[in-house]
Amino acid sequence: MGKLADTVRAITGTDDPDKAREVLADPNLVFQLRSQAQTFAHEERMQQMAGALTTLTATLADRQNARARDSEFIKSGRSNTRANVLLVTAGMGIIGGIGFMVFGQVDGNTAVGGCIISVVTLLAGKFATAFDFEFGGSADSEQTRNLLAQAPPIGK
Repeated sequence: MGKLADTVRAITGTDDPDKAREVLADPNLVFQLRSQAQTFAHEERMQQMAGALTTLTATLADRQNARARDSEFIKSGRSNTRANVLLVTAGMGIIGGIGFMVFGQVDGNTAVGGCIISVVTLLAGKFATAFDFEFGGSADSEQTRNLLAQAPPIGK
């Protein structure tokens, strides 16, 4: 909001809100103010998109490095035991949580039921991430497509 206040001050030549309103009765000055506000909003959106692209790029690079590590394990005749143990543990946690809810007749609307549902949901998300890692993540691709669709054309 500081940028906009500075712009109002620069356009109207005053810090006094009443005097600023009087000066802004001129439609040309209002147009200048709106144009500047749109420019600020556009710059902010571009910064947000740049941050999102940086994060996505880092995430994709991280995943590629992990995939390359797994490829090296396979080439050397080894497997990534740690990843396999984590995946099996997540799968067992999902099945165990659901089984506990069903056979223990735990109501999902209780604190215990809510906690179990939260843990099962977390584990299911980790399981989905493992599938995305192994088979290529559609979520990353979708995020990339969305960000690129929102980006302005190059050179504009």
